[in-house]
Amino acid sequence: MGWNSVATEGKSVDDCANASAVRVLVACSVKSGSTYVSRILARYLDAHFADSILDYYGYREQNLQESHFTPALGSRFVLHLHIKPYPPNLKLIEQHRIKVVYLWRNLGDTILSLDNHILREHWETSAVYIDNDAEYRNRSRDARHKFLIQYGLPWLISFHLGWRRVRACEWLIRCKYEEMVRDKVAFFSRIIQAHGMECDYGRLQGILDTDVHDSRFNVGVVGRSLEGLSESNKLLLERMLIEHPQDLAELLHELPWWPSRRGRISAVQRPM
Repeated sequence: MGWNSVATEGKSVDDCANASAVRVLVACSVKSGSTYVSRILARYLDAHFADSILDYYGYREQNLQESHFTPALGSRFVLHLHIKPYPPNLKLIEQHRIKVVYLWRNLGDTILSLDNHILREHWETSAVYIDNDAEYRNRSRDARHKFLIQYGLPWLISFHLGWRRVRACEWLIRCKYEEMVRDKVAFFSRIIQAHGMECDYGRLQGILDTDVHDSRFNVGVVGRSLEGLSESNKLLLERMLIEHPQDLAELLHELPWWPSRRGRISAVQRPM
């Protein structure tokens, strides 16, 4: 029994309507391949990719509102938002029986990809405040990366910690960008199966082999920050994770260059 199929005998009209519904939210960190993931899921599930439910994206935190659930949205949709699990958001997720795909990417590669996004697309983002894009562009590459680590990392850590606190539940599946790049079929079939559906591997492969318009899936390389970040910026990122009041060992260990000698020494000296 899954999103698309259910025995209708003995079911009310509302039960049958809910059984045929597809309500998916990709709760994604910035630059984690969320547009691509959402479009692939929407195609496979024959659902509407609702890419513009918010009236403003820019600097504002992305949250769900009851007003978003309009007849125009329908009952078969895939949303993707840089959304944190604040209680009002969780209430709406459970109330509307939404399946959540949590999507994360290692922080080193995220910093590089976010810099590219700001330079090539737009600088207004809820993850970091930039009020003068010309000034940002005029900085050296290392200076831009340092800025994003110092002032963007807190949002990313907050996003991670917020979702880490959410208990394991049937509507939540945790995924990583790196898993998707390594094996797309395994990545998407896991999402499909985790939510109670049998995966049609032939259909899925066909969708993956088809060009995805406006997917914003750019480089698609894991480990870019191994060479892309300077040694001083790697150290800065490590220090911010090690010195954080919360235990962020899992974020440290997923950095492409970890373990580093300097990082191991700093971790031993981590303040209690």
